[in-house]
Amino acid sequence: MTNAYPPPPPSSSAPAPAQAAVPTQLASAGSRVGAALLDALLMVVTLFIGWLIWSIVLWKQSTSPAKKMLGMVVLDANTGAPASVKQMVMREVVGKWVVGSVTGVVTLASIVMLWATPRRQTVWDYIGTTTVVRR
Repeated sequence: MTNAYPPPPPSSSAPAPAQAAVPTQLASAGSRVGAALLDALLMVVTLFIGWLIWSIVLWKQSTSPAKKMLGMVVLDANTGAPASVKQMVMREVVGKWVVGSVTGVVTLASIVMLWATPRRQTVWDYIGTTTVVRR
C-alpha cells in the first residue's frame, strides 16, 4: 500500500489545472486528527462565526481553515481533482454537522476509519466522495 494518491486522468480537451500538477500524498491519520483539533480551536478563538465565514470562503479552494494552515487539500476520491463546492458542502455540512452531530458514534467511527481505510477516508469523506491529501 502506498501513500501516494494517483493523479487525475489527463484531459483531452483542456490542459490540466496548475493544482493538479502538484504532487500529492495522502494526509496521515494523525495530521487529519490534528486538523480537526485545530479547527475546533479556531472555532473558539473566532467565536465560531469567524471560522464559519472563513471556512465557507475556503470551500472554493477545496480546503478548510485548519487544512489550509497545515497544507492539506480535499480531492474528489474518484478523479483526484480538487473537490467541488458541492462536495465540500456534502462533507462539511451534511457529513460533519448533520450526521456527525447526531451521534458521537459517527465521529468515533470516522476516527477509526482514518486508520482502517486504504485512502484514510472518514464517514464525511464517503458522503462527499472525497479524500484529503498533503501538498
